[in-house]
Amino acid sequence: MISAEAFCMQTILIVDDNLDLCRPMASLLKHLGYNSQYATGGEAALQFVSANVPDLVILDVMMPDIDGLEVLRRMKADPRTQDVPVVMFSAVSDNEFNAFTRSMGAVDYWVKAGLDFGKLGERINQILPKAG
Repeated sequence: MISAEAFCMQTILIVDDNLDLCRPMASLLKHLGYNSQYATGGEAALQFVSANVPDLVILDVMMPDIDGLEVLRRMKADPRTQDVPVVMFSAVSDNEFNAFTRSMGAVDYWVKAGLDFGKLGERINQILPKAG
């Protein structure tokens, strides 16, 4: 039996080819009350979102198979996922690139080196208020 709490949990998909980043972030998000999943590349992310539309995607830019910009482009072109908020997540700290990803439909841009895991829930709640 699935509890009502589990049924109402919002799903956040983390997409990054670095498992050393995905696993702790997914664990923290679960601790914060989210159903967190991760995909280790763009192809895996697209497969996930075609089967399960998440409430939020945290998407790495540079990945070896399909890069994050292409994943973002495909999600925004698909009526099923076009309204899913996407946060671009990169090692690159560049204001022009940040603006470019937002022009493509990203709601935010986080720099990996500057991300405070202690404030991760606060940042997510600004984008995705908890379902009541």
